[in-house]
Amino acid sequence: MKDLFVDRLMNITVLQGVARLDFARVDEVNTEDKKVKMSNSYRLAMPVDALAALLEQSSKALEEIKSMKAKSDKESIQ
Repeated sequence: MKDLFVDRLMNITVLQGVARLDFARVDEVNTEDKKVKMSNSYRLAMPVDALAALLEQSSKALEEIKSMKAKSDKESIQ
């Protein structure tokens, strides 16, 4: 299995049953105005049913992240 690192999902398009996810990487951060310059890095293509499964898993992961953050915030208050 090959690992790829991306900084951000930039766009999702669906055409004829295939979803295309366009990812980008950070090229530069302007320290004065905090603007980020990004460029395209990878495109992932998958069937729409695979995208639906990805989105379902992503929703579950997001809920876990929110739960961990809430727990961390609660512990830092105490």
